[in-house]
Amino acid sequence: MISQALWNVRKVFIVLLAIGFFISGAIPVHAQYQNVPTAEIAINGKAVDGINPIKIDGVYYLPFVKLAKTLGYNSIKFENSTKTYEVTDGSTTIRTTMGGSRAKKGNEFINIKPPRWINETAYISLHAGGALFNSYIYFKKENGSIQVQQPAQKYIVHPNDTLWNIARIHHTSVADLKTANNLTSNTIFDGQTLKLPSRDKAKEMEPIREQEPIQKNNNASVTTQRQELINKAKKYIGAGYKFGATLNEAPNLFDCSSYTMKVFQEIGITLPRVSRDQANKGVSVNKNDLKTGDLMFFTDKDLYSDGRVGHVGIYMGNGNMIHASSSLGVDITDNVLQNPYWGKNYLFSKRVIR
Repeated sequence: MISQALWNVRKVFIVLLAIGFFISGAIPVHAQYQNVPTAEIAINGKAVDGINPIKIDGVYYLPFVKLAKTLGYNSIKFENSTKTYEVTDGSTTIRTTMGGSRAKKGNEFINIKPPRWINETAYISLHAGGALFNSYIYFKKENGSIQVQQPAQKYIVHPNDTLWNIARIHHTSVADLKTANNLTSNTIFDGQTLKLPSRDKAKEMEPIREQEPIQKNNNASVTTQRQELINKAKKYIGAGYKFGATLNEAPNLFDCSSYTMKVFQEIGITLPRVSRDQANKGVSVNKNDLKTGDLMFFTDKDLYSDGRVGHVGIYMGNGNMIHASSSLGVDITDNVLQNPYWGKNYLFSKRVIR
């Protein structure tokens, strides 16, 4: 007979093995994994690249890093010890762990089909990729392609989802979700396709976590700090724009938040990397009381169906804003709130120099 002590050791070993198996995202023995032909990947009907899917138990999975880069999440970090990826497009930071059924997008947790770690490569299911990247991703049988609808107009329900949770991560309401889908109850099921409410009904509210600590190494007067900031910001006028630019690409290439992070850093103020996190800093400012150096936040309805913060710029005074624009690079927009595009996409402003 096996002694009680030996049996306890074996139980601990079995538990640790199971935990390690979950974290690694390895394929269970019963799963059927197969390579499939290279597929065209198209965004809103336009072919942009090729990608190499696999199938596990009949479900299509895509290489996570390739998908992220295709969708503009070019800043990518990997923690090998936990098999966790952190990616950003300059607006939002996404963290997902191999084998984990919950991922973090900004400060919100979302349910997903667990990503897999296969042959030293991370793979994610089409529906999980859609949930992470604010897209609707599906396989088109007619030509064997991967189709990406961006921003998403549909959402695939994942295990443990509720209407409240789906409404929260898309910055809409349960009532609007039910209306859009003709639902008479709150019951939803795994794999169900839901229509997302109109983007006009989705708007990220101003973060309530105000006055978060700001690392500051500048003892000059507020007036001097504001002028120093604008002087530093103007140095980069003409620099190029890259969606999800990495910090290593500065000062030649910026996205909106790496630009604001860089110029604030040059006057001794530390901001987070992405615009949604920058929006947590400082205190609220009414748009009629803006001062030089205030951060202005906007959504981007061409990219995000959830109305999230998608852009940040620096108020210069006299109604003007300096920012890293996707169309012009680092540039100045005059009368920004009267601008037809920026005016309709404006969300709120925050003050960190005070």
